[in-house]
Amino acid sequence: MAAGLMWWLQAALAWLPTIAVAVMAALALVAALAQAPRAAKVPWVATVFVCGVLATAAAAWQQSRELAQLRDLSTHLDALARLLPGAPPANPEQTVDSLTSSVYSLNSRIGELQNQIDALREKAKVRSINSETAAKLEDYLRQFGSRPVVVSCVPGDTEAFTYANQITNILRAAGWDAHGPETTSIFGDAPSMGIQLFVRSGVAPDTAKILLDAFQRFDIPFKSGTAANDAIPDNTTVELFVSHKP
Repeated sequence: MAAGLMWWLQAALAWLPTIAVAVMAALALVAALAQAPRAAKVPWVATVFVCGVLATAAAAWQQSRELAQLRDLSTHLDALARLLPGAPPANPEQTVDSLTSSVYSLNSRIGELQNQIDALREKAKVRSINSETAAKLEDYLRQFGSRPVVVSCVPGDTEAFTYANQITNILRAAGWDAHGPETTSIFGDAPSMGIQLFVRSGVAPDTAKILLDAFQRFDIPFKSGTAANDAIPDNTTVELFVSHKP
């Protein structure tokens, strides 16, 4: 009984605009009929009647379109609800809530996948120095004369070897005494995007500072500072080491 009453109330509310237009048209017609008899009364009554009928028909047509769209939306919601896990929602409100929750969960998952894709793309990028920066770096280093440098990288990493080889070529083009690239494991294999500098124990040669300043000046990733390692042949040589990408 209560469900039937609710259905009738919803139907009445849905058609309320059309009912209001019909009532206004009827009142206008009554007002026209209540006027004193005169020559223009009949055309006036006819005009009010026709306008009322047209307005009511237009309102009913518009209302029927909106109701049809709502029914279509309800059908789509029911269809989507059947795709949701668990029991089907008992009413449209639960359907909307379930869909909202599912869409939110899906968007969160999409965000996670996008982050994973971005991370994979970043990992797939190879380290390199563009030609313009390489030319500027060569010109900058050339003014310091020939300096002994060894360039090395972790073994078994093509990307690291290619990057180390480019660095070696830039140093040679600048007139430096650059050797390599060599592969070595004495510096470990901890991942690092930046170039690492190693010197022999004791006072670091000024070559290390020149290279650190150059890397900073031309925005080339490097690991700040220098590390001591007695595998370096002498106190004047600096070793540049390229490790795996993170």
